[in-house]
Amino acid sequence: MSRMTIRSMMIVGMLAIALLCDAQKSEPIPPDMMGTPGPIVGFVRDTACLLRNKNASVAKDAESRKCIIQCVGAGSPLAILTKSGELYMPLSAQLPDRDERRRLLPYAGKYVRATGRLFERGGTHAISIEKIEVVSSW
Repeated sequence: MSRMTIRSMMIVGMLAIALLCDAQKSEPIPPDMMGTPGPIVGFVRDTACLLRNKNASVAKDAESRKCIIQCVGAGSPLAILTKSGELYMPLSAQLPDRDERRRLLPYAGKYVRATGRLFERGGTHAISIEKIEVVSSW
């Protein structure tokens, strides 16, 4: 390859990287989209069984623990199930929203207290987690 071709390829590559980095920048969240500050206590698990099986709840036996492990391992979305049955989906603290699944993975199958910004719309609940810690139970 000629020097000119190599130089052109480097410039195009650097521009592509700059555009990707710019596309990933977070935008400030407007105050009316910040949610309400507050805590929730619940059980972290996959959403598939909870939505398909109306009797599903926390992992009380080996069968339900096995189900959680299989679904989480297969990539099922994670959420926090409260004692009252509300299911809180995780939101990131930035726009555009980022995947928060990795952040919840270490807590799958555990009781947690999550503090952050709470959202509700049409019966759907979400939390932008600022702090999360394992608790003994609810």
